[in-house]
Amino acid sequence: MGRTIRLLLVCSWGASSGVLCRKINEAAQDKGVPLVAEAVGIHECQAKLPLVDVILLEPQIGHHKRDLQKKADAHAIPLAMVNPVAFATMNGEKVLEQAMALAPIPFSS
Repeated sequence: MGRTIRLLLVCSWGASSGVLCRKINEAAQDKGVPLVAEAVGIHECQAKLPLVDVILLEPQIGHHKRDLQKKADAHAIPLAMVNPVAFATMNGEKVLEQAMALAPIPFSS
């Protein structure tokens, strides 16, 4: 297997992302996927950019996407919005799949 992919899950203050993050990490472990998710609030995001491979933004901070996209692009980090249905249902497996599709390193399963 390749190296571990580092996913940054961003929300307003890190609360709702913490719940979803735990579910993503559980899904990754269950599937044997080398991915570790970390939850942060929007104000912590920029400091983490050099340390991550993929960024997913939760729906409630969509208005920050344009600014964060520029910063992510400067570091060549893929960034997307979390699928709103997966977020609403706290579906860690679905968000894991989304992160894997964005990851700069291919996964083998």
